[in-house]
Amino acid sequence: VMPASFFIGDLHLGHELVSNIRGFATTSEHDEAIIKKWRKQVKDDDLVTVMGDISGGGMESQLRALMIISSLPGRKRWILGNHDTGSGVHKQAYSLEMRLLIARTFEKVSDFGHISFNKRQIMLSHFPYWSSQDGPNRGKRGRYEQFRLPDTGNVLIHAHTHHTHPTDGSATGREICVSWDAWRRLVDMGDIHKLILQMESTSLAEYARKINEVSYLSKE
Repeated sequence: VMPASFFIGDLHLGHELVSNIRGFATTSEHDEAIIKKWRKQVKDDDLVTVMGDISGGGMESQLRALMIISSLPGRKRWILGNHDTGSGVHKQAYSLEMRLLIARTFEKVSDFGHISFNKRQIMLSHFPYWSSQDGPNRGKRGRYEQFRLPDTGNVLIHAHTHHTHPTDGSATGREICVSWDAWRRLVDMGDIHKLILQMESTSLAEYARKINEVSYLSKE
């Protein structure tokens, strides 16, 4: 059996505000739900890409979150988010203790990345494209514009927005949100493939509609 590949963003381990919004009475209950799902889905040889915001920020909180993640199964990579001190958004640096723990936990750490799937290049970033802003009920104007990937037409896997549906918040129709809020579990490549097929069928239907409109107008 080939190892599986998973994505999960906006873990916010130990983050009281987020755990309350998600309907948990305590951060312990919130974190345990995430840990339980991870252990149920992921085997030691599987790859998990953590798409940013492992905690609410702050060194102590991030250290605790890293210790939890390091104890969980799977190979791990980390796309940094705005609540992660190592992100290019921040000027600070991690302590030696944190850097050693990060090196033991993750095989790769970066601000963005990409994968190839079915001859497609799929981009990875904590942030969606700028046109999608910051998500629902988070102000009229987005943040971190200068730290977002340019929209060059690729599908983008992201977190940050805390959407409760993986594609409803996309302004481009080519973004997939892997926030915990959207799935309440880790997202595998099968999930990604299904959504890409839906996006492509929607795009083709829209294209056909526009062609029909042009044909209709040309007959008038």
